[in-house]
Amino acid sequence: MAEPFFIPDLRTILVMTIFVFAIQGFFLWQLYRIKRRPAFALLACGCAVFSAGFVGYFLRPYLGLNWLTVVVANLLILAYPVFLLATLMQCHGIARPIRALWWGLPGIIVLLVVAVLYLRDNLLVVVVASAINGAFYLFIAAFVARRLPLNEPSMRMTLVSNLLLAVVLFGRAGVAWVMYENPQAAPAVAVWLSYTLMIALFCLSAQIYGLPLQEFTRSERTLEHLASVDPLTEVLNRRSFFAKAQGLWQSHQSDGRPFSVLMLDLDRFKAINDRHGHPTGDRVIVAFARLLRDAMRHDDLLGRMGGEEFAIILPGVATAQALEVAERIRAASEAVEVLSDDGFRVRLTVSIGLALGDGATSLDDLMKRADAALYQAKDQGRNRVVMVEQAA
Repeated sequence: MAEPFFIPDLRTILVMTIFVFAIQGFFLWQLYRIKRRPAFALLACGCAVFSAGFVGYFLRPYLGLNWLTVVVANLLILAYPVFLLATLMQCHGIARPIRALWWGLPGIIVLLVVAVLYLRDNLLVVVVASAINGAFYLFIAAFVARRLPLNEPSMRMTLVSNLLLAVVLFGRAGVAWVMYENPQAAPAVAVWLSYTLMIALFCLSAQIYGLPLQEFTRSERTLEHLASVDPLTEVLNRRSFFAKAQGLWQSHQSDGRPFSVLMLDLDRFKAINDRHGHPTGDRVIVAFARLLRDAMRHDDLLGRMGGEEFAIILPGVATAQALEVAERIRAASEAVEVLSDDGFRVRLTVSIGLALGDGATSLDDLMKRADAALYQAKDQGRNRVVMVEQAA
């Protein structure tokens, strides 16, 4: 058999594993103290337990004490995937992360029984521990594929690393079994135990760094969402609406498709606030925004301009269809009822101004024309749709 070009030293790998996981556990614990996310604390504890297990492995030649350096060490190492699964469940809001312990308990019990019965037969314990660990990581990979969002890069990395871990650990169990069955071949294949351990270390490290990456990506998305969305109605705020609308306007300028804008304003909204209170006014705004979302197509753009005023952009919609959409919204608004805090049923009406992109020099010009049509609708008695030509 050809000599491997690189023979990793087992003691060096053990020391490296201990320090790498101790440092990663410390790093995750500091993130927990900053972010107060339980997922970081769970995985930090998992890293500490895993590192402690390898300390037991490392001390075996010096201490003996197989019950500590074999039984306890293997149980601690086997506890890490339980912490990992609980972390993933906690991170993604899956109920009762404690279930990860119950799912891992049969494997832990099997390993405990084998380790106690074959206390001095270390290779057999390695076979069983590696096979159970491989089964654990395969289960986690299946859990990730079935229950977690694979559109996130960190989740794809977690899936791949767990699958690779399962393969490596099953391979480690196979190598240990060959050494157990054929002691003469042990020196020739023992190096592969070090190889598998080293590969497993890299895979586990990738997973650990994947969690902060996922959390920071989510935090960034949350901040972007909060910055772009009106907190009451969950529709685009004024700034984000105009940013997206500008892109739609430029597309209209290049392809020449129809382009319509609706400006909508709830009638006598100040009277609703004054008579029934601001909480009722907020519920009216939310109910109206929900009605608008239901009336829109996927390509339409809805934003809250402020107070009770909203705007909708209808790309690719010409005069007749835009009037139909506006009238449908106006009629649907009349059917909305909101129960006030004092027990009254508050009815809604809306005034709508409509402007078409033809002849407009800019998006700002078009929005001003729609706004002028809206004020014309108010002047004509409210609860109506007015096109910009009528407002000219």
